[in-house]
Amino acid sequence: MIGGRNTKDGVTIFGKSNNKENFKPDFELNYEDDLKYPYIFAVYYLRETKNYCLRAYSGKESDNRLLYVKLDNVFSLPLKQKEIISTGNAIFEITPIENNKIEVCNLSQIDSKKIFDPNNIKEVTIGRDKKCTFSFPKDKSFSRCQTTFSFDDNKKEWIIIDGSKTKSSTNGTWVFGTHSFPIVDQLTIEILTSKIIFTVRRQNNS
Repeated sequence: MIGGRNTKDGVTIFGKSNNKENFKPDFELNYEDDLKYPYIFAVYYLRETKNYCLRAYSGKESDNRLLYVKLDNVFSLPLKQKEIISTGNAIFEITPIENNKIEVCNLSQIDSKKIFDPNNIKEVTIGRDKKCTFSFPKDKSFSRCQTTFSFDDNKKEWIIIDGSKTKSSTNGTWVFGTHSFPIVDQLTIEILTSKIIFTVRRQNNS
């Protein structure tokens, strides 16, 4: 990918020009907000996995509050670190703790923190259905099952899944872009009020 910087450093930066720092991204994004660090995300190639990846890129300081990555039936997320997700009208913080347990906290409610042990429960759900672990029966921003945390016995890790194991939610589950994500076909990210969808085209070497 060749952009405005004409720099062969293996990283393609998307954002908005910053005249104060005399910086021009590889690809200009049109948004009206006057951000302190207007470089939003970068795409790079990871040789170890032979995959393109996406990561937040905010200039001199880390500020990933602008970037969300959408989980759907194609793209799920192993829970290896603390994650903040936007699901329906709620924001949840999910943290892996000792002995494969997870701590789930609804940040919009007081005293909503719960700890789940995979020895007792292997699936935690968020949604409108009254059977969900975190139920929002009157909130139509949620699907019947909006988000699922499922424990994988083989890998010994929790996986965040949009919707249920058989059906995606209507609006998706959105993860704060605090680390790198592999780019898969139709991966969707949200920046401010804009959405960007990635299309992966595999080269035929035959």
